[in-house]
Amino acid sequence: MNFTKHQKNKFMENNPTPHPLLCWDIVLEGIERRKQLKKDLEALQNIMYRNEWKEVRAAFQEALIWEDKTIIVTDTQLNIIHATENLHTMNGYWPHEVIGQRPTLFQGPATSLDTRKAIKMAIDALQPFQTSLVNYRKNGSIYTCHIEGFPIFNQSGRLVNFMAIEKAA
Repeated sequence: MNFTKHQKNKFMENNPTPHPLLCWDIVLEGIERRKQLKKDLEALQNIMYRNEWKEVRAAFQEALIWEDKTIIVTDTQLNIIHATENLHTMNGYWPHEVIGQRPTLFQGPATSLDTRKAIKMAIDALQPFQTSLVNYRKNGSIYTCHIEGFPIFNQSGRLVNFMAIEKAA
């Protein structure tokens, strides 16, 4: 196909990069994602070993790698101690911004009070739960978040953490 000089200039105005997506663009994105996943998995495994988790009810590796879900781990007082890097993609917060905060940081006026109460009841009863609720991004926009939450116990049966596996719906 031959383009006239005018057509070429018009194409360049609309497409400042004169080449299509190159294979190394895809490869570099994949490498960065793998580095991020490795870092997240190592951090989760460190928490798991440090707190001597008895079992993990959900396969967090599968949730991270294949389902691209965000994982948040709290202490027993519900203070966030770890969030995976893809939290930023979901809601605009970087993990370091939420460490020490409570997950209620993501809630706001449009978050259902009934859903919040149901989550609190499950947490207080040390029971797993699944629900969807309206959360808020860092920029104030809302999104629906599906959450699978559960308590984590150590080898001697003592509560050590809570984990939430989340995905924007």
